[in-house]
Amino acid sequence: MNPPCRLNMKKLSVGAIFFLLNFNCWGLNLNFASEPAEIGSVLELKRQGWEVLEKQSEVESRPGLKPYQNLKREIQVVKYRLRKGKDFLFCLVEYDSQLDTIREACDVSQEKAEKRLTR
Repeated sequence: MNPPCRLNMKKLSVGAIFFLLNFNCWGLNLNFASEPAEIGSVLELKRQGWEVLEKQSEVESRPGLKPYQNLKREIQVVKYRLRKGKDFLFCLVEYDSQLDTIREACDVSQEKAEKRLTR
């Protein structure tokens, strides 16, 4: 190949890579545009200036999941009420002892936060 062809191939390659990267980003934005904005965790909200007004903690006993359905599993549920200016949020944090997982959900009302958590 002569030098001008190499230069054209490099330009074409760079152009193709740039196009594919941008196309991928545009596709991601289109895919998630209709989904509701996700509210961050309690820790993230506190870092953003949200103030914890109330915090309630309780342990619930629920049936175990297969293959341990005959055993009880303990779920620690912590309910938060946060405020930033005139805005309020309710957050629920659940720790499942059997699955060893923590799930969080925040929304403008406790009922909406509970619905988010059950999804």
